[in-house]
Amino acid sequence: MVRFFLIILAILIVLSMAFYALSLFIKIRHQHKAQQQAQHARFLNVIESIEIIAKAMATEQCGFSEGVLRLKPLLDILGQKLSRFPALWALFEVVETMPILEARQSLKRNERMKLDLEREAKEAELASEMQAELVRLQTEMADLRQQLQNKMK
Repeated sequence: MVRFFLIILAILIVLSMAFYALSLFIKIRHQHKAQQQAQHARFLNVIESIEIIAKAMATEQCGFSEGVLRLKPLLDILGQKLSRFPALWALFEVVETMPILEARQSLKRNERMKLDLEREAKEAELASEMQAELVRLQTEMADLRQQLQNKMK
């Protein structure tokens, strides 16, 4: 009789542990799905930001220098590289080390002027190539947006 009781108790313990493991598995699955949806939503926001910046650059509402400085970290989030766009990358390499905000204000006027001339010369030199690359970037972002939206379905 004791043996029968112990067998029933063991079966109940094993079943309750199996149920608990199953409930944990389901909870982890839901968390994983929520994480994926949050990541997709974040990527869609980043893509939208890239599209807005690229469009603003193409229509000259945003300067090329400011645009490349903003695009690089956003592309990095998506695992994309600005260096795939040679003209944009060339401008980025010129302006990435230039001082901004207070550091720029603390420069002497002639130093600021020299940096401005260097930046503007590079922008003028690469303008037509950057326009073409911005069109390509917008197309790639639209394709990437479509792929992400298809995955979410």
